[in-house]
Amino acid sequence: MTNGGRAYVVVGVSHHTAHVALREQFAVDASRLPAALDAIRACEGVEEAVLLSTCNRVEWYLAGERPEAAAAAATAFFGGAGADAESAVRVAVGVDAVRHAFSVAGGLDSMIVGECQILGQMRASFGACHAAGSVGPYLDALFRSALAAGRRVQRETGIGRGAASVPAAAVAHARRLLGSLADRRVLVIGAGKMGEVTVRAMVDAGARTVVVVNRTPEAARELAAMFGGAVAPFDRLADELARADVAIVSTGAGSVILDAETVGAAAAGRTTPLVIVDIAVPRNVEPAAGGVAGVHLCDIDDLMDTPDGAGRDGVRRAEALVEDEVQGFLRARAARGAASAISAAREDARAILEHEWGRARGRLASLTPEEAETVQTVLRRVVNKLLHRPITALTEAAESGHLADAAAAADPGNDG
Repeated sequence: MTNGGRAYVVVGVSHHTAHVALREQFAVDASRLPAALDAIRACEGVEEAVLLSTCNRVEWYLAGERPEAAAAAATAFFGGAGADAESAVRVAVGVDAVRHAFSVAGGLDSMIVGECQILGQMRASFGACHAAGSVGPYLDALFRSALAAGRRVQRETGIGRGAASVPAAAVAHARRLLGSLADRRVLVIGAGKMGEVTVRAMVDAGARTVVVVNRTPEAARELAAMFGGAVAPFDRLADELARADVAIVSTGAGSVILDAETVGAAAAGRTTPLVIVDIAVPRNVEPAAGGVAGVHLCDIDDLMDTPDGAGRDGVRRAEALVEDEVQGFLRARAARGAASAISAAREDARAILEHEWGRARGRLASLTPEEAETVQTVLRRVVNKLLHRPITALTEAAESGHLADAAAAADPGNDG
């Protein structure tokens, strides 16, 4: 998949290769994204870039004229964290990179297969990078097609419904430990989209009381009002934790907001377990809090799940659908590449013909205008006949999908 060396490249770490303790070291929030994009685009071989940073993964999606250099630049982003990070980085180039992007958008590469949050996260990352000016026609085509494939997966398969989400898995985890969420008091720390989905899951599971704590009171009130919940000020967090049966922690703080000492104080004297589910990356709860007596702490990696029964059937349907979308994308890119190559070949032939005619015209001064036009017509016909066979073969190969390597050969300027 090359066009003068141009190719799609994906480099990153994910839950497949790295524990949350390693992934959180590379997480990039919105405030740091512009600097990260500027740094990667300054590297040799990188023309376009999108950074996808979620609880499951931190991945660079790149397009450049020198894929090897682009891959090296993105790999360097994950340097400095020791041998574990080095071995956790995965690189995909060309068709493999395309297939990975589509699989991620379809929820097939997620910790919980089929989880539906990834599509929105991918769309948000694409939009933020587009606004920052790091997306050109090449990645624009990839992400728009991958997102469309993800929407089709959600629409036509069942894997994005039910418990296929991190918040729903968090609820299931709490229910396994407590037996039931009916009449339980749930503390939700964080009022973002993940917090909203978590509250909905808690209420659907029968939680008696939901209390929202967030640094921005307005956001907490808005979220709590959606579900008839209560709001507590952030400086009452320790008190609310002591009263809760379950605490779901998911903020964008990027650091610890619940240390072991605070958790220990909240658990002191309790007769029932305190379940804390930290679904933030970077984590918001000090890992040592898991050693406090009576406290059950789990992080995002503890929520890994594998679908079974009907879930596996849905995954198989989704995999087939995604592969169909991938092949459609490759054929479309190959066709564009073929059209670009055909146009360039015709233009080159025209320029050569005009150049050679110009050189010969002085020696053909005796020709009348009508005779000169006849000679030029014959030359054009000869050139067209010479081009006909290779152009036909190129067009047929593109339409049949046999030009897999030409999928990335498309001139991105032809995307409209």
